[in-house]
Amino acid sequence: MAPRSRTGVLTAGLILIAIGLIFMLNNFYGMSAWRVIARYWPVILIIVGVKKLYGYFTWQEIPPVPGPSVKE
Repeated sequence: MAPRSRTGVLTAGLILIAIGLIFMLNNFYGMSAWRVIARYWPVILIIVGVKKLYGYFTWQEIPPVPGPSVKE
């Protein structure tokens, strides 16, 4: 089984925190949360793309673990 990358979990967490902050600002300062999201939604795509590129260029191939040899 191949090891899984944790960058997707990190990206999802950061996106949820950012959305939560936007809605919290809406509650405290009367900002329109939907206006902010509608204006800056491409930033989410840029962040995800940068994370994917970073993961691609920093990926280290893990050699397979040799198992017991089967002799017939």
